[in-house]
Amino acid sequence: MTVPQGLPRMSRMKRTGEFLRHLWLLVLLCGIAAPALPQTPSGYTVEILVFRHSGDAGAMEASEARPAITGDDVQPTVVATSRLAGSVARLNRNGLRVLGQAAWRQSPAATNSRRGVSAARLGLSGISGKIVFERGQFLLLGVDLVIEDGGKRFHIQEMRRQVKAGEVQYFDHPAVGVLAVVTGE
Repeated sequence: MTVPQGLPRMSRMKRTGEFLRHLWLLVLLCGIAAPALPQTPSGYTVEILVFRHSGDAGAMEASEARPAITGDDVQPTVVATSRLAGSVARLNRNGLRVLGQAAWRQSPAATNSRRGVSAARLGLSGISGKIVFERGQFLLLGVDLVIEDGGKRFHIQEMRRQVKAGEVQYFDHPAVGVLAVVTGE
């Protein structure tokens, strides 16, 4: 007995139909599961706290020119401070004076752009310069600030690589300090 010519063709059509049905089911399941996958944050909240130690160690000379700070062109969305609020009381108890505190939302700048948010845009009086927040393979956070207090000027400049979200960073100087934390949503 010979097989009619239409049967192999019918079998191919049946397999193609099953394949398309399975493909459609896979696409549908992926669409349902997509919201459950972790999402990349659309922006981060950066919070800083600038404080002063006693003493004038590390002060800039009166004749020393103010450092030129460029690239402070990131537009922040200022938000209420939260993560470092408890640090203010602890710093005051230990004889340190808080000079400024701010929090804002932003998307990280490109690696090595050295673009940042200016202290003026954050409303930090007596403080000029910028806070740099970049993303490459890792998150990077840096400060380039000139702090004026008690007739003295202090320059703190430091960049941290591999910053972990939610981990408090401490930028050190003999007379001033900066606490910072980055959180993603």
